[in-house]
This record gives sequence, C-alpha cells and structure tokens, in this order.
Amino acid sequence: MRIFPALLAASALVATPCMAQVIISGPDNDAARHQYRADQQQHAAQRDAYKARVDAAQGNYGAAQREQDKSIEHQENAQHQEHRAVEDSQLGR
Repeated sequence: MRIFPALLAASALVATPCMAQVIISGPDNDAARHQYRADQQQHAAQRDAYKARVDAAQGNYGAAQREQDKSIEHQENAQHQEHRAVEDSQLGR
C-alpha cells in the first residue's frame, strides 16, 4: 500500500513538464492543435538527443548519429508547427 503514493507522485512529476503550457484559443483550436503538436515534437527531439548522448557515451557512434538526425528532424517539425500556430493565432483561427 505504500507503493501507491510513490507511483502517484512519480507519475505526476513525469507528466508535469508536458503540461507546462496552457493555450487559450477560439472555437476552432487550429493554433492550439499546432502548438500541441509542436510540444510533442519538442519532447521527441529531447528524447532523441538524450538517446544520442547515451549511445555516444557507450561508443555506439552510428546509433548516436541516427538519433541525432532524428532529433534534428523533430526539432524542424516543431518549428514548423510553431510557425503554423502563430499564423493561425494571427488569423483568428
């Protein structure tokens, strides 16, 4: 029974960084949807960059390069989604 509060606290700490931004938008939510996707891509980029560092530390440079490439791709996708979110918010979508 003591494990349940620990698991609850751990899950709350894990979920907290992903919920850091609150987006208020109009009825269509296009800007909010793009911002949400940008946040997802940012988190994926961070995970891939971490995996690349771990692989490089272990001497697995081929896997590190692949993870770094994926991280860059996710970062570019995040920037694209953020740009679309800004455009949608300026257009009132």
